[in-house]
Amino acid sequence: MSLYLSAKMKHWIAAFRLKTLPLALGAIVLGSTIYLDNFQWKIFGLAALTAVCLQVLSNLANDYGDFKKGTDKHRTDRQLAGGNITPQAMLIAIVSLTILVLIVGIYLLNISFGDNANYWFKFLGLGIASIIAAITYTVGQKAYGYNGLGDVFVFIFFGLVGVIGTSFLFYQELSTLAALVAIAYGCLCVGVLNVNNIRDLDKDILTNKITLASKFGKVGAETYQTLLLTGSFCAFVGHHILADSWSLAPLAALLLSLVHIRKLKKAKQTTDYNAQLKFLSIGSLIVALLFIIKIG
Repeated sequence: MSLYLSAKMKHWIAAFRLKTLPLALGAIVLGSTIYLDNFQWKIFGLAALTAVCLQVLSNLANDYGDFKKGTDKHRTDRQLAGGNITPQAMLIAIVSLTILVLIVGIYLLNISFGDNANYWFKFLGLGIASIIAAITYTVGQKAYGYNGLGDVFVFIFFGLVGVIGTSFLFYQELSTLAALVAIAYGCLCVGVLNVNNIRDLDKDILTNKITLASKFGKVGAETYQTLLLTGSFCAFVGHHILADSWSLAPLAALLLSLVHIRKLKKAKQTTDYNAQLKFLSIGSLIVALLFIIKIG
């Protein structure tokens, strides 16, 4: 029995795709530290938990949606396609995580906004929109991930909503400084998605899954990747100039970009692209952490 449970847990952990979690946490780190004088550990912890749960929810829904559409029928690394988890069990997990996100999110809103009904309900709507976006990336007949809109939604929810929304939980004010950081991080997150889509380019074309990479082609998608990472660097620099305060984040973003682009252009096998997915995801979190340390 213990061996059976251990094996099942292994499959669920694989379905959670833990390597994607640093990307979700990076947005919370950045949004929480734009204005350090307003930082509160409780808000940070709840926001981080909400982001992690949303990311896991998105990963499970992605596994389910791709399985239902037959996109993953030739893959053994996906848990439904590999027969390791049943569709019914996956649906239960998706519903359970949705409820958990709502509970944690509502508690977070109570801590941040108290009896400010205006902010409370606006952010509740934003939270519900985030849940819907996490699920409908691949689930449903009009899944936006199959219609070339994945990049737009990732930029909005990982970048703008993730960073600016988190900052608002602390500071309760919109600012250009937060917007620039959100743009910088959003570009990094879209870059991670683009690597995934370059890796799956041939398969996506065969299964009629429309992504920007499938539209641009491999060379065009690599050029797009360079533009995304250049945009991230420029937005970080713009923030630091406007704030008149510097950190190592822009330099880290630049070095990350140079190394990543060089290796991406040399990538041939799936393992090469997977390595770059991990490299860019963890590297983005490191950039976020270095943003905290001010050097001038």
